[in-house]
Amino acid sequence: MSPQHDLAEGGAEDDVEAEAEDRTEPEPEQPAARRGRRRRRAAAAPRRPAVTGLLIGVAAVVLATVAWSVQPVRTVLLQSFTQQNASFTELYFTTNPSFEGATAVVPLALNAHGTGVNAYELKVTLLAADGKTVSENVLPIAPKDGTPVPLVARLPAAKDVAMVRVALVGHPQTLHFRFGKAEDPKPVGKP
Repeated sequence: MSPQHDLAEGGAEDDVEAEAEDRTEPEPEQPAARRGRRRRRAAAAPRRPAVTGLLIGVAAVVLATVAWSVQPVRTVLLQSFTQQNASFTELYFTTNPSFEGATAVVPLALNAHGTGVNAYELKVTLLAADGKTVSENVLPIAPKDGTPVPLVARLPAAKDVAMVRVALVGHPQTLHFRFGKAEDPKPVGKP
């Protein structure tokens, strides 16, 4: 290699080293006021999320306290987190109503849970297809708390009885059973 070539290469290397040194030189001294601001900002940055979290927590406590002071809210919250004794009455058919000659046989059961009621009345009605009453009977029944009490209602029936309706007198519970010939399933496809 020629000496000129060595100089050219050496000169380029020296320039790169000089640039690298320029970049690594420390920055000139900054005034003390600037350094203090930077330190305060750096120190305050971690506190911001903590302060925000604290403010959100305080707001939640205040909101909960205000909500608790409103009576309807307190009642709903107490009901939500307290086991309530549910009182209710079950009324159901034990088997499907049927006919024995000219008499409709309606097997029922009543199960009262914590109602405190000593006696119920069941109104059993047979209806024709046009909705007219064919026969009706009111039967007393004495419930046993938590135990189903079976009852079979027998009413005189005509040939045109289409439905049985059972109502728990004075209560919203009702049952309906529609009499009818079960449709034969129609075959699908070719045999």
